[in-house]
Amino acid sequence: MTWKLIYHSDVAEDLERVGRAAARRIVRTIDDRLTKAPLSFGAPLAGNLAGFRKLRIGDYRAVYQVREQQVIVFVLAVGHRRDMEIYRTALDRKKTGADLHSSGRA
Repeated sequence: MTWKLIYHSDVAEDLERVGRAAARRIVRTIDDRLTKAPLSFGAPLAGNLAGFRKLRIGDYRAVYQVREQQVIVFVLAVGHRRDMEIYRTALDRKKTGADLHSSGRA
């Protein structure tokens, strides 16, 4: 089964901030892993981000949610792990509501 990826509209900006090489690696990893078996990769998050998962990509993280009934993976945020910055960004986006970009790429 192939899962459809949907990106938050701000993920494109996230990828610009990490640089071209890192962005390519992040997108390739997301495509390779999350379109095939999103629950087999990453780890569940707790607290205010319960219901979301994190995927480790080197020093970067992707925060995503698996919507099983819709066969969708919603990528909420991508960024560097330092100082837990990525999780603050994800929480802010979660609080303001999901702004989806439903193309296959961010």
